[in-house]
Amino acid sequence: MDTDKLGQVIYDKALACGFDDCGIIPIDDMDGFQQRLQEREEKVPSSAFFYQKMGDFANIKKRFPWAKSVIIGTYWLGKYRFPASLRGKYGKAFFLSPSNGVCKESLAARRDFETWFKEQGIRCEGGSQFGHRSIGPLRYAAMMAGLGIIRKNNFFYTKKGSFVELVGYVTDQKAWCHHVPDIRPCAESCHLCQAHCPSGALKGPFTMSPLECVSFITTFAKGKLTPGLDDKSCGTWICGCDSCQDACPYNRQHDWNQGDAYPGLEELAPQLQPEKLLAQSDTFIQEKVIPYTDYHIAADEAKH
Repeated sequence: MDTDKLGQVIYDKALACGFDDCGIIPIDDMDGFQQRLQEREEKVPSSAFFYQKMGDFANIKKRFPWAKSVIIGTYWLGKYRFPASLRGKYGKAFFLSPSNGVCKESLAARRDFETWFKEQGIRCEGGSQFGHRSIGPLRYAAMMAGLGIIRKNNFFYTKKGSFVELVGYVTDQKAWCHHVPDIRPCAESCHLCQAHCPSGALKGPFTMSPLECVSFITTFAKGKLTPGLDDKSCGTWICGCDSCQDACPYNRQHDWNQGDAYPGLEELAPQLQPEKLLAQSDTFIQEKVIPYTDYHIAADEAKH
């Protein structure tokens, strides 16, 4: 790990506030993402509409013209166990996210990190202030910081796999904290993620059709299917989708029966089964279920 003085201080503080790792890069290192975005649109022309709707989200320098550095923190979700009855139905990254309001201890630690910048007189934006939208393309930023790699299924991986939450910030200070990942890349012959994608959204290595992604359909798209897809395209997924990640050999080393209990999830799990969920009131969905979806479903969407 290479750091400068401020980078080392920020890194140490990030770990003290609960992050597993932290990287810091010059904001100019984000320039290459626009080329990645263009390549995706060329490979899957139908995705252009989706990416254009993102607007300035991908242009971090335009959104934050004052920023000089990008800070990325990683948080491994495997510290929690995930009920077997929810697997294949709910995305683990949503229901185990420390960003959820139900995970108060982790969220408080993250806010301590953000408060620390204010106390130091350093301008810093992102993190819990922005929710899931954050500051921009976090997977790309984390890769550029050397915290891990992006695999064929488009997910970011550390040595522990892809079930890692990324939290990003921009700051008006120049800082540096760069890692060199020691991670084996995907085998050329491996296409397991693509083969297990239930809707066929993965069109090839490192690309996808976002509007066909089951995780998108079951959250932001409010269940609306694109032409050519039917209900069977979503398999058994209710909120999110882990199919391509679960099929990946680099995620198989973790046992989801192990770890700490995520606050309230095991007690709620029986009520999240499809046959019971359909009978629940809107109030139950809004107050008990949606808080676990990491802001991917809004409270006023309960009736959908």
